[in-house]
Amino acid sequence: MDLKRGPQRSGNKRHQARKVGEAVCDMQGDLWDLDGIFLHLMKQLVPGWSGGALPSEVMPELKNTGQFHAHDLLLTAEPAGGGKISLRICAFEG
Repeated sequence: MDLKRGPQRSGNKRHQARKVGEAVCDMQGDLWDLDGIFLHLMKQLVPGWSGGALPSEVMPELKNTGQFHAHDLLLTAEPAGGGKISLRICAFEG
């Protein structure tokens, strides 16, 4: 047995919980509800972004494909009803 690694560590990276940020926005991209992880990861996704609304460079791709990928992060959007959009952001493992 390798004492440095130990049997429980093999493959652990794949099973670690991924940080997922969540938010809700309207059809114009104005954010109504977001968590701290979403805020933190969005600032990595779009350097210089300060919040309030989704960045203009993100909206066209979200509207067309439901996804925006940059800087090893993936932002996804799904309709949530009532003119709202549910957003999720996490590390991209592709």
